[in-house]
Amino acid sequence: MKEYFQKIIDDKINSKFFYDNEEILTSSSKFQNEIKTSKEAWEKIYNFNLKELKKDREDFDNNKLKDHIRYIEKYYKFTKDTIYLEIGCGPSYIGEYIMQKYNSYFIGVDFNYQMLLILKRYFDEKGYEKYFLIHSDINKMPIKDNSVDFIYGGGVIEHFSDTNHILTESYRILKPNGVSFNTVPAFNLWWILRFYNNIPSLPILKSLFEFIHSKIFKNKILKKYYGYELSYTKPQLINLHKKNGFRNISVEPFAFHPSINKLKNKFLRSLYFKIQKNYLTAAVYLVCGKK
Repeated sequence: MKEYFQKIIDDKINSKFFYDNEEILTSSSKFQNEIKTSKEAWEKIYNFNLKELKKDREDFDNNKLKDHIRYIEKYYKFTKDTIYLEIGCGPSYIGEYIMQKYNSYFIGVDFNYQMLLILKRYFDEKGYEKYFLIHSDINKMPIKDNSVDFIYGGGVIEHFSDTNHILTESYRILKPNGVSFNTVPAFNLWWILRFYNNIPSLPILKSLFEFIHSKIFKNKILKKYYGYELSYTKPQLINLHKKNGFRNISVEPFAFHPSINKLKNKFLRSLYFKIQKNYLTAAVYLVCGKK
């Protein structure tokens, strides 16, 4: 199966990568600036062993998976020939679902090597074969132009200060008619609840909050939560995708139920879900575009 994926690996970019003993394609580059901040934060969040991964996956499958898939399958029809790329894949809850249901090809990219290692052990234990893992950030992926059918990023592109560049890279590696699907924090009324650990992706405000976090707090608050993280308005997301050539762009609230471990009351869970369906109060937007 490695030979199949090798056909879409860019040899020029690949010169900065090597296959380790686990056959994970690994970057020799060092992570800097906001990427380093996010990497340190997510290495703490996803500091799983195999048993913990299975437990967390069970929680996601029981409480959130159905909500996520409802949106994803709305925008793309998967088949056994689909090459599905998950950027910032982490435990890859969605990726496993796609492999299970459609027998699609899976590529996972993440800067958390330990998470990739545990994920590989999980996939191997489950008997999956159509997968390929890359240890890297997503600024310059070792993938050829026009190679991927579907890109999924669940709360990923906001962790890079230059969102435009990430979308340029996504557009490059997508096949014609390929689809990019991302979820990101919304800059709306909900943002008031997380102003202390999020940076609005707006002129002036972005520079101000970056200064506060990096210079005054030395990134300590960001590392405590989700790393460097931007939030966006609906017009911003549309304009960023148009700028990079995407068409059929859709932005909508991305509503999903919280983990029952965090919110057990049925009424409150239902109320939370309803609130998340509104543009003004949604914590997360989805943005989808076709090449």
